[in-house]
Amino acid sequence: MAEGFYHPMFDQQLGELEAISAAEDYIWEWLAEVSALLRALQDHGHEIEGAGRGDASHPIVTSRFEMYALRRTPPTVYTPYANSPPILRIPYVWFDVAGGGEVAVVMLVGDKTRLGNAWYPQVVQQIENVMIAQWRRANPGHHPQVRRAR
Repeated sequence: MAEGFYHPMFDQQLGELEAISAAEDYIWEWLAEVSALLRALQDHGHEIEGAGRGDASHPIVTSRFEMYALRRTPPTVYTPYANSPPILRIPYVWFDVAGGGEVAVVMLVGDKTRLGNAWYPQVVQQIENVMIAQWRRANPGHHPQVRRAR
C-alpha cells in the first residue's frame, strides 16, 4: 500500500469538482472515477503503473522526476465506463521520505481533450519548477525521486 498526499492545488480542484457535482450528474461520475483512481494509487502504489492501453497510470517520460499520470480514459479496470471525454490526467510525483519509504503526491487534475499530448509540456514545467518546490518547503523531509537513466 502506498501512502499518498495531495498538493494544495489538487485539493482545491477536487473541492471545486465536489461543489459542482451535486448539480451536474455527469460531473459526479467524473468525480467518482477520479476517486476510484486515487484509491487504486493508495491501495496498489507502483503496481498500477505501466505502458499498456488499459493501465491506470503511465509514466510522464518528459519529466526528470518519477512522475506519472493517473488516466480516466481510455477505460481502465478502475474506470471501466470512461470511454468519452473529458480525457482527464492526474499527475503525481514519487518522493522519498526522510527515515525511509516513499510517498506519492498528487499534484493536479487536468483535461487534455483539446490539446492531446501537447497538454503535457506546460504541466510538467509547472510541476517541476513550482509545485515540487512548494511541496518541499511545506514538507522538508520529502525529496522528489529523480528518474533513473535508461
